[in-house]
Amino acid sequence: MAVSGSQGRGLGIAPVTFSMLLLIAAVVFVGSWAGLLLTNYTGRIAAIWISNAVAVAAALKTRSKDFPALLMTAFAANLLADLAAGDPLVNAVALSLANIVEIALVVTVLRRLKMDRDFSRPKTLLIFYGLALGPAPVASALFAGSFLHLTASASLWQTAREWYVSDALDLIILVPPLVTVRFRDFAAIFSDDERTLTLVLIGLLAVTIVVNMLTPNFPLAFLFFPVILLMTFVRGFAGGTVGLLVSGVYLLVPVLLGYGSGSIAGHSLPVQIVIVQIFGAVLSFTVVLAGAMLEERRRLENHMADAVTRAEEARIEALVARDAAETANRTKSMFLANMSHELRTPLNAVIGFSELMRGELYGPLGHAKYREYVQLVHDAGSHLLDLINDVLDMSKIEAGKFEIERRTLDLCQVVAECVTLMAGRAADAGVELSADIPASSIMVCADRRALKQILLNLLSNGLKFTPAGGTVRVFAAPGPERFVFGVQDSGIGIPHEALEKLGQPFMQLRESASHTHKGTGLGLALVRSLARLHGGNLQIESRQGAGTTATVEIPLEDQDAVGPAAVYAA
Repeated sequence: MAVSGSQGRGLGIAPVTFSMLLLIAAVVFVGSWAGLLLTNYTGRIAAIWISNAVAVAAALKTRSKDFPALLMTAFAANLLADLAAGDPLVNAVALSLANIVEIALVVTVLRRLKMDRDFSRPKTLLIFYGLALGPAPVASALFAGSFLHLTASASLWQTAREWYVSDALDLIILVPPLVTVRFRDFAAIFSDDERTLTLVLIGLLAVTIVVNMLTPNFPLAFLFFPVILLMTFVRGFAGGTVGLLVSGVYLLVPVLLGYGSGSIAGHSLPVQIVIVQIFGAVLSFTVVLAGAMLEERRRLENHMADAVTRAEEARIEALVARDAAETANRTKSMFLANMSHELRTPLNAVIGFSELMRGELYGPLGHAKYREYVQLVHDAGSHLLDLINDVLDMSKIEAGKFEIERRTLDLCQVVAECVTLMAGRAADAGVELSADIPASSIMVCADRRALKQILLNLLSNGLKFTPAGGTVRVFAAPGPERFVFGVQDSGIGIPHEALEKLGQPFMQLRESASHTHKGTGLGLALVRSLARLHGGNLQIESRQGAGTTATVEIPLEDQDAVGPAAVYAA
């Protein structure tokens, strides 16, 4: 703000060069001098003072380290304008300092709060409006008013009030658009693709101006609000600023030329200028608020789009990883399934020859140690073959290559065969093995090898975890729709919380026993898978220290067989 023949301020863009400082100085000088010329017609205090607003906008677009140079440039230009307007040197220095205090307060506070860059955020705008309507112009007005009161006997409060109104209004009108909009934004709305719609919007604003010109005695200035809001919504900050500039020129120029119309015509020129600036301030606030909301929405949309893109990329990566895992799993399963012959053939040879040697088919072996070693070789080979058979069968099931052949067979006979096969192991372990089956046959339609594998795995588990002196019982019974068979033991049992893990491949629950009870952890997984292939299921009931009962139920007819895709379902 300035007084009769006094003051100035400026514009700039970071980083500041010498040529930029000269441009800032020129703009501040012209703005200050024009304001001072107007003072000659309106009174002691300039009613329009754009220099501080331009200087604040320039400083906010300048690097922090360039701010002192810019501030000194604005001060010098303001001082020269005051001197050119006829102010004494002391007045010019004091009133220029009053303007510099205002500029420094706004810029320093915004920089300290790290809100000097993005005026499109509501919080930054609130802080700026608080500064521009509060401490910054108040401090500047009190400084200038006190000086003029002491040196020229001017009214302190009247001078301070007029200074404050002029400075505060021009700050809130000009700074947000100047900081927010750049030349490239104007270029964008007048580009080949956007020019037509921009001109249509400007034409709509021209129509509003014409309507106001043709009806000077009617209060139709409110029509500027919807038009400028529309320009802001369609063309952003740049469109709103164009509308603000055009409407401001239309409203202010007639007043400055003495052709004020409507309800303001009866007031003095300073009052008319203030009324027009208040109107412009409200228009500017409308543009900035609408633009800030649009920018915030755009940011949210961009963040949402980025989040959606990242989620889609993550989904695609997950699908690729899943496909790769499935391919690797299928490849592994195919490999193991195809390796069955290569793995089993040499093991069968080892076991076969060890049986011949153990039976001393071609004469005695000689030393007793040889017979002991042959037995160890035979046992180790048999155990290894069992493990390989489990792994290969599970791999075939996972690869979808395990096929069952349903034949009509006697379940009781299958149970008897399995009991006979496991009798020797039961005797060695000191466990009583018995079969609880009907005297008559139980005729079922199933895969004989699969049923034997189920029973042998269940019997093996029962014998493995039943201490000497315990019992293992095999049972089988027919039903109207399903046949049931299973194994009950009086062994160490399973904790309740561990039951849900049963049947998962390679899972051994009794970790403390893993060194004495060897295996792959595939036994129950195979049992469940083979039961599911028959359309049946495996159920396990157990209590720690009180034994375990494993029951398999299989439909009498395979009408709804589940198939290998669900082999691990409970």
